[in-house]
Order: sequence, then C-alpha cells, then structure tokens
Amino acid sequence: MESEKIRANIKINGETLPFLLTPSDEPYFREAAIKINERLAELHNKYGAVANFEHLLSTVAVEAMVDALQADENYQRLRSEIDGRLQQIDARLGV
Repeated sequence: MESEKIRANIKINGETLPFLLTPSDEPYFREAAIKINERLAELHNKYGAVANFEHLLSTVAVEAMVDALQADENYQRLRSEIDGRLQQIDARLGV
C-alpha cells in the first residue's frame, strides 16, 4: 500500500516549488532546500559577479550528485565488508 501524499512548497532561491511527497520524505526535502540555499549563497558571494543563477544552480546540482554517488559507493563498500564478515562468522559457527 502506497503512503498518502501531501503537498509541500519548498523555496529555492526565493522561488516556491510545489512537491507531492510522502510525509516521511518531507523533512528531507526541507533540509535539502536549506542546504541548497546555503550553498547557492556561498557560491553567489564568491562568483556572483561572473556567474548567473543557472550556472550556480547547476554547480550545486553536480556537487550534490557527486556527494550522493560517493555516499552510495561508501555504503556498498561497507555492506560488502559486513556481508563478508557475516559469512566468516557463519562459517566458523557451521551455519
């Protein structure tokens, strides 16, 4: 059964973006908006005179995707290590 969806308005750089989310996802979207706005402000302060908003937003998107890919790679590595250790324990116990 799919969770009930709620409407949430998220502001990025002052622009309101409507989303239809599960209640459990809403805090993540709100935290993401905070982090995006903070990073946009940092980049604007550093490069605002030479870069337009779309360029800055693209930079934030690429940075976020790289972070997500690195986190997933780390998760997969840790999961593989844990699975290996569990197999060793099973072998010792004769399971």
